[in-house]
Amino acid sequence: MSVYEKGLVTVLCCDLVFVLVALPLVLRKVPRNVAYGYRTRATMADDAVWYEANAHFGRGLLVASAVSAVLILAAYRSQSLSPDAFLKASLAILVVPSLVAALATGRYVKRLTSDPAAPR
Repeated sequence: MSVYEKGLVTVLCCDLVFVLVALPLVLRKVPRNVAYGYRTRATMADDAVWYEANAHFGRGLLVASAVSAVLILAAYRSQSLSPDAFLKASLAILVVPSLVAALATGRYVKRLTSDPAAPR
């Protein structure tokens, strides 16, 4: 198995895990707990904020996984990067979209907790 194939398989498998983690969050099936979900002081303090924030984060993870899958497939098909550059790009392709989802959820939680008229 080449470096390109290993990178492709690794990122796609991680994307699948992210989807499996995201679905219960989107469906609001995960109650407040110490291990699973978007855990901050604000989300742990209020059930309504918890479920809203985690549904938002779950949707973000689904989008991030789709973006990551498309990008890694494009990088794999082109094989224009050296093996070393491909591995670094694979890591960025996996991490950056998920990080954007997490940061966007942080902003969403701030808006939820600072605006009493925000939908819950």
